Amino acid sequence: MKILVVSDSHGDSGTIRTLLDRYKHEVQTVIHLGDNAKDLMQFDSQYPTVNFVAVAGNGDYNSEFPSSRRLTIGNAVQRTVLLVHGHGQNVNMTLDRLMFFARATEVDACLFGHTHMPFVCEHESVFFMNPGSLSQPRGGSSASYGILSVDDDGKITCEVHKV
Repeated sequence: MKILVVSDSHGDSGTIRTLLDRYKHEVQTVIHLGDNAKDLMQFDSQYPTVNFVAVAGNGDYNSEFPSSRRLTIGNAVQRTVLLVHGHGQNVNMTLDRLMFFARATEVDACLFGHTHMPFVCEHESVFFMNPGSLSQPRGGSSASYGILSVDDDGKITCEVHKV
């Protein structure tokens, strides 16, 4: 199972459309990790075979999206994934609160945004991925997105790709 992960699009729905067209036959789910999550949801009816999921970021004022969400993914072996934007866990300063939150919710992976910088690591058997920003990369990074995969044995892989 493959999942396309985007964050911090800030109105750049053109890049989202490009990624949806590129991956529409490969991914079952597309996740937006906040800050203009509505950029993704406008495509919901145009891609009926894809599941669209979003959480609210600090820029999603009066959003109908939750601030965090827990998903079960996978086919033969299922895994749990925590979705947050990251501002509530203060990820710009440290990942400690995010890592504590992920352990407390007993997940296999945690996806977050907010920093606009890509990041992938495994810590205490939990995979962490920030896909970076589609439109406003920081810290010398390029515009980017992520792919989260779960194979039939339940093995998780997280990759970040340049747009």
